[in-house]
Amino acid sequence: MKDMIIVEEDVELDYIASKKVKSIFIPSEYETKISYTVECSELMYFSDLRFFSNNTIDTLKYQITVPKTFRFIHNTIYKDSLDYMAIDSISSDSITRWNIKVVPEKIEPDPLTFFGIYRNKKVPLMRTIVVPVSYKDDGLKYLNDWYLQKVETKRGLNPEVLNKIDELTKGVSDPRQVMEILYNYVRSNFKYVAIEIGMGAFIPTHANEVFSNKEGDCKDLSNFLSEALNYKGIKSHIALAATYDHISDCDFPSLSSANHVVCLAYIKDEPIVLDPTDPIHFPETPVQSIQNRSILIINPNGGERYKIKGFTPQQNLIDYEIGLKANSDRMLMEGEFKAWYNGISGNFLRREFRYIGKDKMNSAGKRYYESVFGNQSISDFKVNHNANSIGAEGKISINGKIFNDTNNRMLFLDFLPRIIETENRETLLEGTHLGSNFNKNVNLRIEMDEIFETFAPIEHTFSDKGVSLHLKISNPSDFIIECNYEFMFDYITIEKDNHAITNEVLKSFKKIINEPIILRKKG
Repeated sequence: MKDMIIVEEDVELDYIASKKVKSIFIPSEYETKISYTVECSELMYFSDLRFFSNNTIDTLKYQITVPKTFRFIHNTIYKDSLDYMAIDSISSDSITRWNIKVVPEKIEPDPLTFFGIYRNKKVPLMRTIVVPVSYKDDGLKYLNDWYLQKVETKRGLNPEVLNKIDELTKGVSDPRQVMEILYNYVRSNFKYVAIEIGMGAFIPTHANEVFSNKEGDCKDLSNFLSEALNYKGIKSHIALAATYDHISDCDFPSLSSANHVVCLAYIKDEPIVLDPTDPIHFPETPVQSIQNRSILIINPNGGERYKIKGFTPQQNLIDYEIGLKANSDRMLMEGEFKAWYNGISGNFLRREFRYIGKDKMNSAGKRYYESVFGNQSISDFKVNHNANSIGAEGKISINGKIFNDTNNRMLFLDFLPRIIETENRETLLEGTHLGSNFNKNVNLRIEMDEIFETFAPIEHTFSDKGVSLHLKISNPSDFIIECNYEFMFDYITIEKDNHAITNEVLKSFKKIINEPIILRKKG
């Protein structure tokens, strides 16, 4: 091919230390074959094959040659989106050659995928691992043993560390209390610092060095915490995990399947997941970033897969109580509101409260709830929290929602808290992460300043898989208006399967609350 253009450059970014990028520009009229070779000192780096592209590609072929002393193990995710895929192997005395042919899925360009970051992308990908023949196709045991061997050299606590652990737990014998003391100590006294160079992307810093520097990333802090727990007689292991923004669940034994490390403590043989990089996590509750996802527990018995449980929507209950009094002459309603978040539904408030402090939180919270209520006025705002829930309350002034004519009064309820309050878009995009599923109850009571004729209750109901909404507007007396809605959402991320349903509910809710309630005056 004449005048072939190859551009090679090093890319420097804040979140990637260095990455070699090679771009090959091919004229459209040419039929082209691109060949390349990858060499690395650790087979673990050979971890995935991409079956997707930002361009239209007729056929994508991979050929993988594996020596007879090794085995090639693979698993393809989201392969249902592929129009065609074939895989076969040919063996000789010394090698096995794998031939993979696929018509790749075309996806929309995303700048992050250029750097291997597939945030909330559900794309076809072959996850791979090459294991010594002695493991007999047992990829899980190989990854476990490989990682355990690397980590063992980073364990062991010196006398200074042991003395500190003993000091922290002096007089405490209950294993659960000891676990919580050590967990809180690491989360409160160690900074999160991630330095990933070569194998440092996977292998932790030595536990003693982590203690000395009082810093580390997920693998460093989890390894140190595990060592501290084991020293106090509490069985503990570390585990590889995949967070919500990873391309896939950690259900395949490969480093490409995981991007996080957590610690597990065993109390009465029950595993309790601890994430020392999550300062608001409570033991025996789901870690928000890995809820409903798989982890691979690294242990001397060959490793173990474990599914992290998440909260149900009902456990993540959000409860609003709003009481207002109307002043028709001023077209004004004033009163108070209280909002309580249970489970992990209020983690966004906990994080703000922790990082910006009480005073700034009250100011930021005031602006936030003014947005939630459709840009109405909030005053005397404050946040209350305990171990199991966190609440917000304040005074609220609703302006311009009451209109009078000779015989009727029109009341608009478009200030009701939006059903997905952490997102202010009218429709949500695929890939939007909501933090948790939840069940939301909103109860509004308005005391009018004039009596009116009673009316039949107004009800709207919508239900589909994982999503339901029931809204009711009624008048228990001739001067009281009540509005109640319950919204259940059993998803954490807006994905292809729930995208249309979610936006349909959002549009329906907005249409309902934009329609005025006609109150007919008595007499």
